[in-house]
Amino acid sequence: MRNRKTKILFITCITVIIYTVSLFAQGSISVESKVDRNTILIGDVFQYSVIVTHDDDVNLILPELAANLGMFEIRDYKEIEPQKTDGKIVSQTNYLLSTFDTGEFEIPELQIGYSTAADSTVKFIKTEPLKIMVQSLNPAEAGDIRDVKPPLVPPRDYRQYIKLAVIIILIIAAVLFVIYYIKRRKAGKALLPSRQKPPRPAHEVALEELEALAQSDFLPSGKIKEYYIRISDIIRQYIENRFFIYAPEMTTTQLLEKMELEKLDKNYIDMMREFLDSCDLVKFAKYIPEEKETNVLTQLAFDFVNQSKLVITEPEEPEPIESLQEDEPKALVEETEQKMIAEESVEKGEDG
Repeated sequence: MRNRKTKILFITCITVIIYTVSLFAQGSISVESKVDRNTILIGDVFQYSVIVTHDDDVNLILPELAANLGMFEIRDYKEIEPQKTDGKIVSQTNYLLSTFDTGEFEIPELQIGYSTAADSTVKFIKTEPLKIMVQSLNPAEAGDIRDVKPPLVPPRDYRQYIKLAVIIILIIAAVLFVIYYIKRRKAGKALLPSRQKPPRPAHEVALEELEALAQSDFLPSGKIKEYYIRISDIIRQYIENRFFIYAPEMTTTQLLEKMELEKLDKNYIDMMREFLDSCDLVKFAKYIPEEKETNVLTQLAFDFVNQSKLVITEPEEPEPIESLQEDEPKALVEETEQKMIAEESVEKGEDG
């Protein structure tokens, strides 16, 4: 009997010693939970704080943001920088909670995991549940079943319409600008129109180019074909600028038919037929003209431009009639005086 009691006492001592050692191995830890207010309105956001005080060798495992807090929804949370007080470390986490139901609800206990350096096994400590009263925005309404409220019509926000209209106008303006820019580029014009000098008369340009060609070294250096090609291009360009016929890209036959269709002066058409036929012989038939023929062709080009050039004549001013109007009163006065003299002489004759 005595041996049995001795064994029981020995086992009890060993158990107490092991429990005590395990307590010291686990480290000291405590948890506290609180809210900034116990009564809120539906939809309000309030703060729920969890404060853990522990030793240095305790490692905390805080709950995740999606932790179950009953009827409350975690909107956000913030971990406060741990502080050391009286040899203990104080860790605090603030949760922002809200709910959209009315009544009295309970924030359930929250499990916080921890481990120590001596024992890596994760253990848990729980917070105390807290009561929260959630009130309606209109506390005068009583009862759970109410009539369905009519839908609320929000006031019109014309700013949105104005913004949309401005965006549409800007898009249209951008599209129009791009179209305008492309057209100007294709036409070889600057983006912004600028004041330009009026184009020179077609005959002035043609005569200047013919004179420069005649003074060039094409003929002295034996470049006869190049000379005929150049003089033909000058006359064709002149016809385009003067008569608005796209001559540079036409054959001789097409150009003459176009001139007849436009009912140009027959003399101009005959001159062009002679000129173009002579140029075609040299350009395409490899004909080598004499110097006299080249001089005749050159003079023919000058004559065609001079005879067909556009000449603007000013209308003749009518003769001034002021002098006639001024002379009429003088003539009338003289005629009247002569009549009076004649009448006086007749009267004197009768008296005598």
